[in-house]
Amino acid sequence: MKPKKILIVDENGFGRICSALLEMDGYRAEHRAGFKPSAPMRAEDFGLVITSYPYGAGVFESLKGTDVPVLVLSDCISDSLMEEMNKVTRSYCMVKPIDYDRFNVLIGQVLSGEVGLEGGCRIV
Repeated sequence: MKPKKILIVDENGFGRICSALLEMDGYRAEHRAGFKPSAPMRAEDFGLVITSYPYGAGVFESLKGTDVPVLVLSDCISDSLMEEMNKVTRSYCMVKPIDYDRFNVLIGQVLSGEVGLEGGCRIV
């Protein structure tokens, strides 16, 4: 069984690099810059969404009411970020600069269900 696809919603530079790195590690990734949510995402579409904040703030609304986890990459933790992250059932935040090894391990854990988080958000 193939691992679920990862959606990367971010600026072109990071999005393309992240997508290429994840694909080198065996993940299926899709990058979308300028993401405009037209309808809620479904859990069948993606196993994980990776975005940065505030760039990908619109993603949270499209994930509302789904079980699709979101990994947010941010320069800092703020009240507005926490409000957005609490809109979705499962959200994780990593503060930049990103440790790629830790980032890759977390992605594997989220996609395999090893990281248990039902409702709420976690700073990792």
